[in-house]
Parts: sequence; structure tokens; C-alpha cells
Amino acid sequence: MRALDRKLLRDLRLMWSQALTIALVVACGMGGFLTTLSAVDSLALARDAFYAEGRFADVFASVKRAPLALEPRLRELPGVLDVQTRIEHLVRLELPGVDDPVLGQLIGLEPRSAPRMNRVFIQRGRDLGEQPTGTRAIEVLLSAGFAEARGLEPGTRLTALINGRQRELVVVGWVLSPEYIFAGLGGLPDMRGFGVVWLDREQLAGAYDMRGAFNRVSIKLAPGASEAAVIAELSQVLQPYGGREAYGRADQTSHAMLDAEIKEQQVLGTLLPVIFLGVAAFLLNVVVSRLVATQREQVAALKALGYPNRNIAVHYLKLVLVIVSLGLLLGIALGKTLGVMMTGL
Repeated sequence: MRALDRKLLRDLRLMWSQALTIALVVACGMGGFLTTLSAVDSLALARDAFYAEGRFADVFASVKRAPLALEPRLRELPGVLDVQTRIEHLVRLELPGVDDPVLGQLIGLEPRSAPRMNRVFIQRGRDLGEQPTGTRAIEVLLSAGFAEARGLEPGTRLTALINGRQRELVVVGWVLSPEYIFAGLGGLPDMRGFGVVWLDREQLAGAYDMRGAFNRVSIKLAPGASEAAVIAELSQVLQPYGGREAYGRADQTSHAMLDAEIKEQQVLGTLLPVIFLGVAAFLLNVVVSRLVATQREQVAALKALGYPNRNIAVHYLKLVLVIVSLGLLLGIALGKTLGVMMTGL
């Protein structure tokens, strides 16, 4: 073993506590990078896969009332691959034992055919119409987040004020949907005060006199189509029917909240580890500078024995490299463990 390498081991043995402290700070920084950024990548991939599986729409629009006969015309718009129309209404829900105001978004669903876009996936319970209850209560599916937050298990009954009439609803299942990963009003998630309710479209249409009509449009864009051009054409076609401003996926409430959450994690995963690594760099500079200052006589002796400046500089760089490498290994182990926990959370 070379003399400088023996000196390196001796220096590390004498300053083991300082070296370990700096290595732990480096490990925190590297572990933070791996934890948050790997979780961000995992969340983004999971989101994209869920969007693809659920055929999440690209463009959305609302109207006051439009006839179903308008749907073929919408399909002929340039850049449109598929169109899906449905009925939606916002109502007040009354839950057993709950006095707080709770809002529900009623969405008409064809129980005999799966939606082509914005599909729903049964997480618990059953689908609509599979086992008729034999009562006048309306079978509904609830968004899983709202149902879990309120403890509304399949079989629970609640009431809703639908077009001025109190109607009894019976929960038959919890569902997940790419359209309502986050649900809420005003751009903020509200799992306890806002629920999404899917029910038979014919029942919803009859309650609001919307048979043969729709008030909500979802559009899937053709590959290479211009979103802005499709939105402009769609707004023009829907305007005579009380059409409101159409918007793309980036402005869809759930996607916007989810995207903001992922971006927030990305910012935190970049900023905080940089602070840790900056502190580690400062500590390394202080320790190595002090070490060189206290070993001036040893450096002079080494130079007198013929060691060039380059070899002596590499010797101290090796000291830094050993400490940083130890921190890197600890950071990888820490990042892997915490990354799995963060993604699960």
C-alpha cells in the first residue's frame, strides 16, 4: 500500500465521526432525490396508464340542453376521433347522521354498455342493474374517495334533492374513474363534501326532462389534431344550445389538481435535497480546509520527499471521494426504501 493511501486510512480513522456526519448529510440529500423523483416518475407513469385504460377524454364542454341528434355532427368536426354525450346535474345529498352540506355530481350512465370514454372501474360492490333491489330506491355508484371518507358501504341508503323532489338512493358499488381521481369544487379536492354519483341515464333523464338530450360532451382527439382548433369548432357548434366554454384536459379539474400535486412533489424533491447537498459541500470544505491547515508540516515533508503537488491534491480529493461515496451508498439504500413508501402513500 502506498504511503499516501496509508495516510488516507489513518486520517479517516482519526476523523471518523466528522466523516460519518458528512456522509449522513450526503445520504439525506441523495435519498431525498431518489425518494421524491422516483415517486414522481412512478405517479406520472401510473396516471398515464390509468388514463389510457380508462380512455380519458381530451376535450370537455357543457351545454344547457342539446339534442342527441347533434352528436353525429360533432363526430364530423376536424380532428375529432370519438364523441360521448351524457347528462350531469349538481344536487344536494343528505347522508345518514350528517348535518354538514354535501354536494353530489349526478352522472347518467348506460348500465347495459360500458362508456367509450371516462370509464368507471368497480372497486367494491357491483355494477348498476346486476341485482335489482326490488324497491323504488335508485341504484347508484359512488366515487371511491368520497364513499370511503364518509363510510358509505354498498347497501347504504341516502337521499338527494333531484329537480325539487327528495329521492332515495341506494349505494351498490364504489368506483374509480380517470375523470375524478380528485373531486371537488373550486379547484380544491374535497373528499368529504363533494361526491360523484353515477346512476342509470334513463332515470336521470326522466327526472330532469332530458330524454333525447344531453348537457355534457367529452371528445377524444385524433392523433396529431390541434386541441385549440377542435375547442374553437366545438364552442361554435354548441353555442346555439347554451354552450359554455369548452376546455382541454389541462384545465379539467381532476387532472389539474393531480398535475399540481405531482409538480409540487417534483419541486420539493429538487429543492430540499439541494439544500442538504449544499450543507454537505460546505461541511466538506470546512473539514478538508482545516485538515490541510493542520497538516502543513506533513505536506511540506511529503514535498521534500519528492511528492508532486498533483499527488498530494489527489490524496485529499480521495478523502472527499470516500466520504461522498459512503453517503451515496447510504442514500441509495435510503432512497429505495423511502421511495417505495412514498409511492404507496
